[in-house]
Amino acid sequence: MEDIIHGHPKNFQINLGFQYEEDYLYCEDMRVCDLLNLKDVSSPVYVYSKKQIEANINKYKTAMKNSGRNIQLSYSVKANMNPSILELMRNHGLFLTLVSGHELRLALDLGQEPGKIVFNGNGKMNWEVDLACRSGVLLNVDSIFNMRQTIDVCKAGGYVANVLFRINPDINPNVHGYVSTGQEGSKFGISADELEEVLEMATTFEKIRVVGLHCHIGSTIREPEKFKQSTRVLVDLFNKLRSRFPDLYVLNLGGGLSIPYKSQISLPQKCKQVVQCEIDKNDDQEIARLYDNLLTSKLTLSTFLEAIKPLPRGKEIFLKLQEQVPSEDKNQTKLMQILQSFKQCLVPEPNDLLSSISDIIPPEAKVILEPGRSLVGNSAILLSRVLGTKLSKKKNFIVIDGAMTEVIRPCLYGAYHHVELAEPSRAAHLQNASDQSKLVWDVVGPVCESADFIGKDRLLFTPHEGCSIAVFDTGAYCSSMGSNYNMRVRPAELLVDGEKVKVIRRSETFEDMMKLYTNYYCFSQ
Repeated sequence: MEDIIHGHPKNFQINLGFQYEEDYLYCEDMRVCDLLNLKDVSSPVYVYSKKQIEANINKYKTAMKNSGRNIQLSYSVKANMNPSILELMRNHGLFLTLVSGHELRLALDLGQEPGKIVFNGNGKMNWEVDLACRSGVLLNVDSIFNMRQTIDVCKAGGYVANVLFRINPDINPNVHGYVSTGQEGSKFGISADELEEVLEMATTFEKIRVVGLHCHIGSTIREPEKFKQSTRVLVDLFNKLRSRFPDLYVLNLGGGLSIPYKSQISLPQKCKQVVQCEIDKNDDQEIARLYDNLLTSKLTLSTFLEAIKPLPRGKEIFLKLQEQVPSEDKNQTKLMQILQSFKQCLVPEPNDLLSSISDIIPPEAKVILEPGRSLVGNSAILLSRVLGTKLSKKKNFIVIDGAMTEVIRPCLYGAYHHVELAEPSRAAHLQNASDQSKLVWDVVGPVCESADFIGKDRLLFTPHEGCSIAVFDTGAYCSSMGSNYNMRVRPAELLVDGEKVKVIRRSETFEDMMKLYTNYYCFSQ
């Protein structure tokens, strides 16, 4: 057998669901490379941690309890619509937020109470509005034409619609333009210019019961202040409209919290100096212990930052580290680029979000939060195998069997997903056996598109062919945005619970893809 390239073995906890032990990646109690040996499981495959999903839910619940306000969590189904994930959310008392009629059908089929469903969307078909009104769900109205459409459906069916108005507050959330939804010029929400006409329509038709206001400014948000700005807009309007709409009681603040996609990057030297200076100055043994674990790869950067924040001196160090991060500038030096990457580990937690807005929320209001990514994003990996490597003077490529069809976010809007080998490499024959250094690679898939990349310029050991490799943080907007491009079958999905593994979606087959084409079976006979 080829020699394993050891270097310094990885031994650290990534989160409650994933950890490395002697260079092997585990999901809870299961070594992930062994999952590819299970019957009816092939690569690539999505692997979810039940423990991590539940930990994410509990973070929100703790923050909600501490806020002193009446807050309800509603899972954004578009992030990941696997019925087993939805069942887990329902079992923990979450509402479900939907954006299509078929998501609504799924929620109702799973037994979700209509009063615990929120139906959003900037463009709804008549049958979708009819199903929503007939079922009695909370229905978001997004525009003048959507208000008119809802009135027409209620007239035809004799329904009473429980309506929330989605407001566009014209707030820039400082995220990628493709996931910004609350600025002027966005296709989402009722603008200030249209609002009075929508309100008047709702006032004059008795079958419209206005119960709430809604706002969602975007996704991958890292600044709680943006939530505070949008909440102020909504609360001000809520107070103005209460006399006009006596049933008004819901403030739906949307979702959009980011997750630390770069949690496994290294701490920049400039920031190390800040931490070391504070430790030397204050002789804080607990922070010193955590810092030593970070330096010896027993903790990820994200875990370190999360661990120090509750400590007496930890919050101060955390804020001083934030001061080291410059404002974004297209003329950044390499150091500034590294610090900007570090900034993406400084994402707000649910408690940061709620503590920033709880004092401005009216005590009598029922608040709905609609997280998706921050509930499931870090709960999964896409587990793939290496097909081979290509080395050249200009670029080195690791070609894997996972692709943009499973993880589209990098090619869609330049999103970062961490990539690491899930087992020790046995490719010593590909490089000098005494050379333990890593190489810089682009990690790409086999799809016939130059845009088919998972990660660029990644520092990794040379993998052997067939080596298992993990793409992290694929629990949200990966499976749900997957495709059959190049006639690739959609992968299976596994849910790990300790030592138990459950197939929660089987892999598609060629026959699954072809059964909808009416002439195929005529030709194949």
